[in-house]
Amino acid sequence: MIRSLQNADVARVLDIWLQASLQAHDFVARDYWLKMQETVRRDYLPLAQTFVFVDKRQIKGFISVVDENHVGALFVAPQFQNQKIGSKLLEYVKRNRPFLTLKVFAQNTKALSFYRQKGFLLLKQSVEPSTKADEMLLSWAKGSKNKIKRQGDS
Repeated sequence: MIRSLQNADVARVLDIWLQASLQAHDFVARDYWLKMQETVRRDYLPLAQTFVFVDKRQIKGFISVVDENHVGALFVAPQFQNQKIGSKLLEYVKRNRPFLTLKVFAQNTKALSFYRQKGFLLLKQSVEPSTKADEMLLSWAKGSKNKIKRQGDS
């Protein structure tokens, strides 16, 4: 079941965020993620529309959307990955939106492959200021099949 985030869910969502961030982003210092956890709780979650995937009364993953169409976070607890939970969460938010954008670190090849399989295309690549890691801005549009051109294409 997918439902909106409730106050009682915040601790579990933050735990999933930290576990999955450490696993997926081992190219970024561990201390960065530990320091960011409070910022996510205090600043990011209140601004986002967050939906959780619940199975057998356990939250196994979540997705957060900011500014109506930007996926700020999509994380599945490491022990529940590769069970289509991320796909279900992404499809849930795609349903009522004409387009979505998101950012992913270039070194996170597993996530990059996942988003490409889901129809996301590269718009722009840049360096994320706080981590100094290469980051890619991806976009998906309803009904679009490779119609979005990359920056610099004519």
